[in-house]
Amino acid sequence: MSAIASLTLVPRDSITELAHLARASPSSFHSYLTEHGSRARQEYEWSGYCMLYVLTYLEERGIDLERSEFNAESEAINSAYGLTVLITPAPEWLLNQLDPAGHRADELAAHFEEMGMDFEESGTAGLDGLRLLRDSISELRNDQVLLLHIG
Repeated sequence: MSAIASLTLVPRDSITELAHLARASPSSFHSYLTEHGSRARQEYEWSGYCMLYVLTYLEERGIDLERSEFNAESEAINSAYGLTVLITPAPEWLLNQLDPAGHRADELAAHFEEMGMDFEESGTAGLDGLRLLRDSISELRNDQVLLLHIG
């Protein structure tokens, strides 16, 4: 079974409506997301599971991107749309913690192996995930939210 990590920029003021639609009508949710969201500039070329393991790697290091002011909305969207993280613009210190230069490929590879995903390029996949997250979050405007979906 495979998974894809997709990144969509959505207007901050649409998050409540997205959560409501996720609860009420998944098809309307998808339509609304298509109409009001836009793809992030970059895409993740690896399996969505790799991005999931990047998130758990970060969480183990005290960097929890899944916590935001939209926790309730995120839970509602997750119930209908699968694993979804709503990420708001971040302060410089957080972006610095996402910098791939501050992480080692072998540490990421070891984490992936612990999670049951052991392959030769896992460290590279992890560093690419960190880079994508840092770059995408740094480009967010205050009126946008990054919707990261793994499914």
